Amino acid sequence: MDMQVVRESIRLEQPLGTGHAVAVVTGEVTLPGGLREETRVLAATASASAEGAEANAGRVNIRGRTVFHVLYTQGDPTKVNAVEASADFVQPCDLPGVQGRAAAVAAVNVQRVEARANGGRLSLKAEVEVAARATSVQPVEMVTGVEGADSVEVLAQTQTVCRTAAAGSRDVLLREEMALPDGLHIRETLFAQAWPVMEEATGGAGRVGLSGQVLLEAVHATDLPERPVVITRHSIPFAQGVEISGEDGEQLSGTVTVRDVAVASQADGDGMTLRAEVLLGLEARVDTVETLSVLQDAYTTEGDDLRLKSQELRCRTGSVQISAAETGKATLRMPETAPPVRTVLAAFVQPVLKQRENAAGRTTLEGTLDATLLYMTDQTEAPVSVRLSEPFRVTFASGVPEDALVTLAAMETEATPITSDRVELRCILRMEATAEEQQMVRLATDGQVVPPEEVTGDVVLCYPQPGERLWDIARRYRVPVEGVHALNPDLRGEPAAGQGVLVWRRAAK
Repeated sequence: MDMQVVRESIRLEQPLGTGHAVAVVTGEVTLPGGLREETRVLAATASASAEGAEANAGRVNIRGRTVFHVLYTQGDPTKVNAVEASADFVQPCDLPGVQGRAAAVAAVNVQRVEARANGGRLSLKAEVEVAARATSVQPVEMVTGVEGADSVEVLAQTQTVCRTAAAGSRDVLLREEMALPDGLHIRETLFAQAWPVMEEATGGAGRVGLSGQVLLEAVHATDLPERPVVITRHSIPFAQGVEISGEDGEQLSGTVTVRDVAVASQADGDGMTLRAEVLLGLEARVDTVETLSVLQDAYTTEGDDLRLKSQELRCRTGSVQISAAETGKATLRMPETAPPVRTVLAAFVQPVLKQRENAAGRTTLEGTLDATLLYMTDQTEAPVSVRLSEPFRVTFASGVPEDALVTLAAMETEATPITSDRVELRCILRMEATAEEQQMVRLATDGQVVPPEEVTGDVVLCYPQPGERLWDIARRYRVPVEGVHALNPDLRGEPAAGQGVLVWRRAAK
């Protein structure tokens, strides 16, 4: 039987990299009331969600939605009002090497928010950082063995690879009623912000269950002149299923994002009840893990020789999901032109991430805290606000890969006056990160049978070059690796550069 190269087609999921861009999202809102009434913007916040990512040639187009919330006074400077507006956006993100059939995911972070009042209208603007990651499942033909040869030396290794077997997504609306604390004298609920914390993914066989909680902060207007705005905090549990389609797999994962929040308060008997609706976007994935015996090289020691071509490919070997929280703290110094602080009503903080570094299994994030303080002063009965920026540096006890998609949010913000011009700011910085574990794998992708070179029997003393392995020496002279070991009993492991190695080449028969 003639010697033949055996080939097999396998499917590898190959990471194609990550890309970043900034979307500038704008909007405009008409305010109720008279055009001549003075309008003061007190605070502007925004949240953003990625609603889809589509791969094209060399880029990923990210579809998203930004929801603005603005606190303002109009006419009466002591009465705080709120307005909500949303704006959709599509932001391309350059990602060289991506083709249209690649699978893409995205993450978004609001960086800066602005709101300006002019002639009875609000002009809104948000800078949203978008990040995209893409992977592609491609059939790869690799050499798996050699048939019809009696004397073959084979270099192979076991490689574990991971591939998406099934996936699914859905939106779900959570509804919850919560009793508000007594004594707050809440007139109306203005708006709310929410952050999801996923705790577990369970199930399989066509369905994945995602469970966790939504942390919600509601902003209320009150009838108390000395405290016209208060914030309450709540937790809403969720446990929802996602139908998935595809193959069976071994590893489950999922992500949860908040797409929108609607809240309202109502008198209920002797107290107040907060009614909340939170629109969640759920995505679930099931991975299959395969162990491959990868042929890297092969040659014959007799007869026709074999020449293999190899290729290095990047393949996915697993997934990383990290959720971590740390306390952030800063001392804010008020501008000289700001009225002195008596009571802080609320603090709205947007972290702007600028740098990330990993060391010793920890991740350090650096950036600025863009903070808006809403407070009361002794000089007026109307609330005032000031916008400040303070650098932050926080270390999480989790290592985050360099190409991870990271979102960062500030929650449970508290601001306490230290003096009339200094405020201590505390918050919880929550980091969510997802990444693909990957590894470079060398595969033999093609092979040819070639006539042997004429060999005369002799013993050769060769001196390895730097990085040259025992396998490389044995292959060069077409001798068994074990034969080289037998001829060099003092050799331990791989030879050092310049270390003499004896090789016995037998004469061709």
